[in-house]
Amino acid sequence: MALLKAFEGNQRMQLRDIAEKADLDRATARRLLLTLMEEGMVFQHAESGQYSLGPMIRRLARSFVEVDLRQLAASRLERLAAELGLTVFLSEWRDHSAVCLDRYHDHKGMEVHFWSIGGTLNANAGGAPKVLLAWQSAAEIDQVLAKPLTALTTKTSVDHRKLRSRLKLIRKRGWELAEDDVVISLSALAVPLLNVDGDMRGCISVAGLTSQMVERGEPIHLNHLRAVAEELRPLLP
Repeated sequence: MALLKAFEGNQRMQLRDIAEKADLDRATARRLLLTLMEEGMVFQHAESGQYSLGPMIRRLARSFVEVDLRQLAASRLERLAAELGLTVFLSEWRDHSAVCLDRYHDHKGMEVHFWSIGGTLNANAGGAPKVLLAWQSAAEIDQVLAKPLTALTTKTSVDHRKLRSRLKLIRKRGWELAEDDVVISLSALAVPLLNVDGDMRGCISVAGLTSQMVERGEPIHLNHLRAVAEELRPLLP
């Protein structure tokens, strides 16, 4: 697998470069390449000695079926909800808004209902909407912030300048903790779902009572969310 992944972004490669990218010695890399060549997964060009992906890769690619984000994330987010005893949300940015794709809950705890599946949230309220907006283009952010901001609670920020500053902080640190800004006494923690190229594909967030989410001003469950996001990273298109 490491040998095949070494070809990403490279049409033809020398043995030494493949071995280096796959973190293998040349003898091992050559032996494995010969096996892949026998199966049509790799092809060696006689005139240059370079290697490239073989015709079997193209045949397999024709059978590829796009799997949506919900299918990729479902089992991991169900597990996360059970581990934390909290409500977990999966969301994405669509049509200038944060949209809830799915919601997962362990029935032993309190279920958070403020974001229904298919529903949207204000870009200035909640953890996921702000995380999703932070990864948008400057033009998209300008378009969203050109409109008046609505307060859902007394904790919701409606100051455009402060929100822009907050978005920069979120992008820099890679998470957002939103306290009481959608519903008083409820808070949400969100992290982006990034693929291996660093492109955003969605967001995962967890919500519960503020006392369950925050301790001494710091998010309690950040490591759990980051671990799931890292599991999903190599699977995201």
